[in-house]
Amino acid sequence: MNATPALVATDVCKHFALGDQTVLRGVSFRAAEGQSLALIGPSGSGKSTLLHLLGTLEPPTSGQIVLSGQDPLALPEPQLARFRNQHIGFVFQNHHLLPQYSALENALIPTLAFPQADRRTRARALLTAVGLEERLHHRPAELSGGECQRVAVARALINQPSLLLCDEPTGSLDRQTAATVADLLLALHRAEQAALVIATHDLELAARCDRRLHLREGTCVEA
Repeated sequence: MNATPALVATDVCKHFALGDQTVLRGVSFRAAEGQSLALIGPSGSGKSTLLHLLGTLEPPTSGQIVLSGQDPLALPEPQLARFRNQHIGFVFQNHHLLPQYSALENALIPTLAFPQADRRTRARALLTAVGLEERLHHRPAELSGGECQRVAVARALINQPSLLLCDEPTGSLDRQTAATVADLLLALHRAEQAALVIATHDLELAARCDRRLHLREGTCVEA
């Protein structure tokens, strides 16, 4: 593995002035390239908030998050947007595909802001890897929930991110479909050598990750 960790969180705290609520209190951990880490804990423990911070969608109140050796929140907004687009992939509980576009077009959406060569070829390869080679031109309404989530996984990986963040990626799926999506997610992140952080209530999925962080009352311990 690369000597530089893909992700380092150091003493990360998050306080929301509205409601005067401290959600995270000094969270620290690191993840290497190709490593998977599950965030587990009760609802309201800060799992989604931590994902938002890791994804640079908002800043921590204090502490630091370093991705691929860089502090992205030190960048001006235009450069931060590019960094986020190129280095971070997101998969949510609901796939958030655009209904008017095909599976192939949805997978390509992250490439539109900062175009790169051969992204269409990569999109086809990723959709083939998740078993959708025969469904490239189907729109979301023509796909099952599990197929839509597989498109979302391909979309998250299209720019070869170093960090893949997933918020309850199997939460809206039945048990068998959830297992299929989990198989693909874990296999692809290892193949791509992306660090994977999954917030989940699914203990079976968490058990398949390399490591587990248990969040409770704003703090975390490795389970």
